[in-house]
Amino acid sequence: MTKAAATAKLRRPCSSCPWRVDAPRGHWDRQHFIDIWRNCQDDGVHIMLCHKAGTLPEAERNDIPCQGWIRRMGFDAIGVRILAMRGKITIAEVEDKKGPRLFPTFTAMMRANKIRLPKRSRWEEPKP
Repeated sequence: MTKAAATAKLRRPCSSCPWRVDAPRGHWDRQHFIDIWRNCQDDGVHIMLCHKAGTLPEAERNDIPCQGWIRRMGFDAIGVRILAMRGKITIAEVEDKKGPRLFPTFTAMMRANKIRLPKRSRWEEPKP
């Protein structure tokens, strides 16, 4: 599969995207949610990658952002603006409101998945 064909399939939030309200619960490991919380929320520079990008060749995996994340973060996040400037995403993708219903916030996504909210500091370990 070519990169263009693979990325064309990753232009909408996938069926198991953690941002989707209708995505299956229990699909993601607890630590995965904590890593997302810590790495992709605070500064808006870090980019949440699509978990399905793992099907691409290794050199191309870091180029595919999570479609749920870009729609929820929008252009307020500098990482989303940088992706758009580099041609990795389109304005239409970011502004798409016709797709599946998404959790409105990181907090809502975490709570729906029964993940205790860690402290916002990246340097403190969450309590189990």
